[in-house]
Amino acid sequence: MENLSVISRNPSVIYIGAENIDEDRIDGEFYNYKYLENEIKLKKSGIKIKVLNDVIERMNSPIGWQGIPSSSYLPHGLGVPLIRVQNVSDLILDEESLIGVEESIYDEQPAIQAQANDIIITRVGTIGRVCRIPEKINRIAMGQNLTRIKLNETLVESGFMLAYMSSKFCQIQMERYAYGGVQASLTNKNIKQLLVPIPSPEIQKYIGDKVRKAEELREEAKRLKKEAEEILNKELNLKDVEFYIKQTNNKKYSWTESIEIEDRIDSEFYKPKYRYLSKLNNMSELSYYYKISKKRINKNIDRKIKYIDLSSVNNIIEPSDFNTKELPSRAQFLVKEGNLIISTLKGSNKISIIPEHLNDSVCSTGFIVIASKSHLTTEYLYLVFSNKVFNMQIERYSTGSIMSGVNHDNFNKMLIPVISNKQIIDTITNKIRKHFRLLYYSKQLIQEAKQDVEDLIEGNFDMSKVKANN
Repeated sequence: MENLSVISRNPSVIYIGAENIDEDRIDGEFYNYKYLENEIKLKKSGIKIKVLNDVIERMNSPIGWQGIPSSSYLPHGLGVPLIRVQNVSDLILDEESLIGVEESIYDEQPAIQAQANDIIITRVGTIGRVCRIPEKINRIAMGQNLTRIKLNETLVESGFMLAYMSSKFCQIQMERYAYGGVQASLTNKNIKQLLVPIPSPEIQKYIGDKVRKAEELREEAKRLKKEAEEILNKELNLKDVEFYIKQTNNKKYSWTESIEIEDRIDSEFYKPKYRYLSKLNNMSELSYYYKISKKRINKNIDRKIKYIDLSSVNNIIEPSDFNTKELPSRAQFLVKEGNLIISTLKGSNKISIIPEHLNDSVCSTGFIVIASKSHLTTEYLYLVFSNKVFNMQIERYSTGSIMSGVNHDNFNKMLIPVISNKQIIDTITNKIRKHFRLLYYSKQLIQEAKQDVEDLIEGNFDMSKVKANN
């Protein structure tokens, strides 16, 4: 960048020539040194640089009043799948939480249409998240806070582009172009202006292959979990249970026997859908098979420690790094490898298993920490409480009006199905254990791909890795 004089980096005080002023932006923050430094590093990287608009074939997104009214939403699995911002995370499209939209709306509105291999960008609120539409999805609709780009893959490889767009060099650009006080927003015009490095096809493929491998691992992990769910459903005949519970929701009243009365007098607690679980075969209280840990952190530990709160858990766990002196007051319970953690908050549905690399981490008081004391493993219990039939017990035993949740004592009263066949338990355990291993390996590959991009731009990339890969 020509005619740039840096007076101070922090606070940012700079002088730039008139030729570097963007006519659409005269706010000082737009010219903060960190944004200009980012641009300088890209342009001086020695890599060919283009703007995004030069490497895409198509871009579209619903704007303003256009889009899909909530009245046209359909349940998951019906109509055309619909992506919303909450379905997009770190290079991942969460297909399990997708809802649907009427096919006629998709056909009539080109602005909402996306297809296989398109890149999706979140541009309102939580900006800058990206993912790629899997090849198995021929068409998919977008909510109004998303943009779709179709790349010219003769110029840039989509796996490489995903890694670059989630790297700090692209994220800082999107942060710079965002505007708005309450809710940050990007326009398609802004997105088209993003600077994109175009390294050699060999480098692009090397980095893109890591992203593709990560996507394959996630698909394999999903398959394993689905197989474990099918085993559990067959053993417990859960289809019939779900059908009965659905039927009971239509009843206006029911009778409760005195023997069923607990220390709760609210009618919600005795709805038939909750009471039905106690009548199923082989149901037992959780406390017989698992122990709830209440081991608290030693406040005198003087080291870096991983801190797990509700925002850290989305199947896999992505904790924050803290020194114990900086830990929030809610960070209280020590967790060990293999422990199951379940959110105590009603409707949260946050559940995961502590992996090896997070042994001796700390979780917040918003979780129940569980360890097995029988042949029923924590992997088995993870699958049980991932099922909506058994998870609704958290809803039943929750108390409180503003932040409704369940306490440790009530959690111990919850009923779980007991399968005596050890071979079946072992099969479920092995599938769920591998499920998590693949997810964490996938996450590692994504981090490596992003780091490769950043090393490439900063001049630290090791070309011998590309040659060895070839």
